[in-house]
Amino acid sequence: MAARAQGAAGATDALPAPPELEPISWVAFGSAQVGFGFRDNVLLSHSGEERSSFVRGGVDATAWRVPQGRVDYLAVVSAAGTRYFSAKTINKEAQAIVLAEWRYRIGDTFRFSVDGRGYYFDQIYDSSDSELQQLVTEVKTSGASVGPKVRWSPRTWWWVEGQGNGKREIYPDGINNRSVRDATLRLGWKPGKRVEASVAGTEVRRGYDRREQVSVSGRQLLGTVLRIAESEVEGRLNLTLGSAGQWKTITRAALLRFSDNGEGYLDYRRSKLAQELEWTGGDWLVAVEGSVRRIKFAVQTVGFGIAPPPRIRDDVALNVRIERQLSARWTAYAEYMWERNRSNDPLASYSMNEGLLGLRWNWEK
Repeated sequence: MAARAQGAAGATDALPAPPELEPISWVAFGSAQVGFGFRDNVLLSHSGEERSSFVRGGVDATAWRVPQGRVDYLAVVSAAGTRYFSAKTINKEAQAIVLAEWRYRIGDTFRFSVDGRGYYFDQIYDSSDSELQQLVTEVKTSGASVGPKVRWSPRTWWWVEGQGNGKREIYPDGINNRSVRDATLRLGWKPGKRVEASVAGTEVRRGYDRREQVSVSGRQLLGTVLRIAESEVEGRLNLTLGSAGQWKTITRAALLRFSDNGEGYLDYRRSKLAQELEWTGGDWLVAVEGSVRRIKFAVQTVGFGIAPPPRIRDDVALNVRIERQLSARWTAYAEYMWERNRSNDPLASYSMNEGLLGLRWNWEK
């Protein structure tokens, strides 16, 4: 017995040591999705709506370099496109975003990052907020931005974050080409894991290359260059509810002031309230988002007479998304979106409904 045990011990000692597993350096994950739906007002038009069924597809991919000490970085690619089958005026929309982020942190107290991104949009857009009249059209934009972000948490229950960006945006017509600078300062309060509140102030400056200022009567002022200033204050409240944390809500309220450097024809004030609600249970996810906003122009008026009223827009939007996880990689989803834009200028009013059924494939490596 002793000899047998001794031989077994010797055989065990002779076995090679198991190879050491190398630490994971990169993590990659993403998804691809496709859906079919119907929109009853493709052009967001007051009259003569174009109805159309459509197919919409998209891909997302993320590559993350896991932290090596205090540093990590990641890259994200996202692209989506929509093809309308029976719309005559505009039959497609597309967008693509590429994001790269380098991050440095010291524990949970200090975080510093530099974000760079490039983007392209070809979409049906209501640009009436900053145009001379109701204008819903196909807008193509390409741009790039870069800027730093700093977050400091001297205590676990409060933090301060500052972010700045420089952007360059290009349009096919060249008239709207512009440089953009923005800066945001946000103060946050987190008394527990289930509650987080913050207030932020943002300043944006847009400088156009060629676009001219506008007179109070809506005419272009020759020899001038348009500049835009935006100032916004936003409050946000995030809550996690339920015994298992299956409910999450985000409430946002914001006030914005939009001003031009000319005679104020484009000036307006905007107030907005938005609410997001999400529930997860087992293989199900339900997300609902609603928002209301009012835009009141300072100079632009509606109608005729000695004292016509200022131009006002009231927008209401609702988005509902339901997901059912079919397996580790497959998820079925349904979406419904509704928008209503009302104005004291009847020609600037419209409503839109959209429904979509789709399937998403997820992967991770």
